[in-house]
Parts: sequence; structure tokens; C-alpha cells
Amino acid sequence: MQTPDFSRIDIALLPHSLQSLIECIGIENAYNLTCAYGGRPKYIPKHRDRTKLAEVLPGAALDALIKRFAGVALEIPKADHFLRQLRNLQIQQESADGLSRSLLADKYGLSLRQIGNIRRQETTPAEHP
Repeated sequence: MQTPDFSRIDIALLPHSLQSLIECIGIENAYNLTCAYGGRPKYIPKHRDRTKLAEVLPGAALDALIKRFAGVALEIPKADHFLRQLRNLQIQQESADGLSRSLLADKYGLSLRQIGNIRRQETTPAEHP
């Protein structure tokens, strides 16, 4: 699977739990964690040798996660939060390039209403105070 272009992600639009993970371990590591464990709880041990998280995260990221969340079962968000935002940006671009709602709906397996809603969303990241 191709790694998403994280530079296009507006972190402020992601769920707070995911924002917290990104702040702790970085966006790419957070994405890898969501791909491996998204949608279910994952216990964060107090010692790195008591977890298989080292198979998913580099040492520094694992240490940061343990330092912040040791002893807690984190509910890991699903990766689709990243993927949906990127898909919507792609739909907005293709719409601006002239593709019709009907073609976009067929291409992405969405309803005409969903395509219309996506097309009306802000195309540039909103400013957040």
C-alpha cells in the first residue's frame, strides 16, 4: 500500500485522540499505528520489552508513546480518518478539473449528495486559533 502524502493532511480536522497521537509520535508513526491497531484498544505497557508495538513503531516513537501513555489502554482511531481527508481533497481537485458529480460518484462509490457535500467543503485548510 502506498504511503499517503501527509503534507496534505489538516491535522486540526482529525479527531482529538488522533491529534494527541500525532503530537506524541508524529504523523507517519500515528498513521502506521492506526493501520495496525485502528478501531480497537491497545494497551501501552510501562516497559518496551512487553509489547509488540516495536514491530510498528521506531524506538524513539515507542519511547515517547510509553512516556506519555504507559499503563493506559488507548483506543486507537481508524486509519480512515487520514484516508477520507485525502480522498475528499482528491475529489475537490478532480471536480475543479471538470469531472462531473456523476463521474466522481461512480469513481469513488459515493452518492451524488456526498460528492456535492465534499465539493462544497473548504478546499484550503481553515485557520485555527
